[in-house]
Amino acid sequence: MICPRRIAGCLLGASLVAGCSGIKTYPDTLAKNLHITTEAASGSAFSRMRVALHIHQVDANCRTEYQGTVQLNEPSVQIGVPSDRLSYLVFSFSSATFLGGSGSSISYETLLWPRAGHAYDARASYADSIYHVEIRETDPRRSAGREIERRGLDDCRR
Repeated sequence: MICPRRIAGCLLGASLVAGCSGIKTYPDTLAKNLHITTEAASGSAFSRMRVALHIHQVDANCRTEYQGTVQLNEPSVQIGVPSDRLSYLVFSFSSATFLGGSGSSISYETLLWPRAGHAYDARASYADSIYHVEIRETDPRRSAGREIERRGLDDCRR
């Protein structure tokens, strides 16, 4: 028979370890201008794919400062990213196995300079060991949008 105190102790220990992971929640206080749609399938009954968005502020010298993380657990999430300022977005795809085996992680990183009054749609998907991220910008005054091309930190000064 399993002792209820032992179960409570294990749950408390797991929550403390999770709380000390160094990942802080993104302070989502701005107007919602980024809509993220996520589809992630691990392809195995014994593993799970997790997707997260890590948001970094970029200063004039192209240095990044971590702002926080948004767990993309839902199929659709809306957040606010500062307009008229450069941000570095890191989409992280991580697999975890249920049986305690090793997992894997891969990321997609890009610079984004959201313009005021524009909306941004991101699609993050993972299937059959292939990940894909696409970001589109839409001006509400026009029907057509444009795809935002991927830019690394090396492109910051350009």
